[in-house]
This record gives sequence, structure tokens and C-alpha cells, in this order.
Amino acid sequence: MDDSLTISPPKERCASCFTEIVTDDVFCTNCGYPLKGTEDEQRKFIGENEVTGIYYKEYYDKVRKAGNSLYYLAGFALLGAIISFFMKQDDPNVLAYTLPSLILAVLFLVLGGYSRKKPLACIVSGLVLYLIVQILLIIDNPVNIASGIIIKIVIIGYLINGIKSALELEKFKKEHNLKD
Repeated sequence: MDDSLTISPPKERCASCFTEIVTDDVFCTNCGYPLKGTEDEQRKFIGENEVTGIYYKEYYDKVRKAGNSLYYLAGFALLGAIISFFMKQDDPNVLAYTLPSLILAVLFLVLGGYSRKKPLACIVSGLVLYLIVQILLIIDNPVNIASGIIIKIVIIGYLINGIKSALELEKFKKEHNLKD
């Protein structure tokens, strides 16, 4: 008889994460689901995981929005570079006015892109970079402290809230033993 035509029995899977399991396991080695637990224990486990998933999604959404603010800052910096280029295009030092803004736009763009993997580090870096630029602008011309103050406060507040959410997300992931 040909062994290649033998049908093997279906593999058992975890009811929570659908990972293949060994029949003798008491708990799923992937998610911790109580394979040999009572129906109440199994329902409780699934219910807690659903709640955990909801909170995780809420925190992640807040962090993602703060990461998006880094993209907005990149857009503002690029817009500033374009405006300064066209305003000073006849000036021989036009690159001195536009290049810093272009570099800033690229930095914010990179931080925004990487913020999906390391949100806390990127948002903190973005806030520090933004504050350094604002301080340098104020040193250059003290009138800059009042120029667009409401927008500056909103941007700083948004990034600070993003940092808080990223910290909460890290704490939540650690408490619930979650990985990215």
C-alpha cells in the first residue's frame, strides 16, 4: 500500500489563537489559553483577551496619531523650504535658507516612518528636535517667540500627549506580556 495516500488526522488547534497544539498540553504554548480548563475558565480567558485587544488598540491609535504629527511637521518644514526658496530665489545664499528646512523635513519624515516600530523613542526625538529648532529661531530673532505661538503650543501638546500614550502602551504591553 502507498503511504503517500494515507490521510493524517486533522491537527488540533488552540481555540483562542488557532496555533497548532499538542494533545497533552494544559495551556497553549503561544497564548496561554487553558486547553484543559473548564468552560468558564476558557470563556474568561477569551473575554480578557478581547478587552486587552480593545485597550491595546486605543493606546496604539493614540500613539499612531502622535506619530502622524511628525509627518505634519515634515510637511510644514518642506512647505517652509519651498516658500523660502521662492521668496529668496534671486539671493546667492538661497541654499542657506532652504537647506536647513529640507533637512528638518527629512528628519521628521524618517522619525514619522520609524514611529510605527519605536513610537516612544521617535516621538520624544521629534519633540526634542522641534524644541531645539524653536529655541534656535528665538535666539536668532526673539520676535519668533510670539510668532505662531498657538500653533507651537498645539504641536508641543500633541507630541506630549503622544509621549504619554506611548508610555501607557509600553506599560500595558509589559503588564499583559504583549509583543509588537
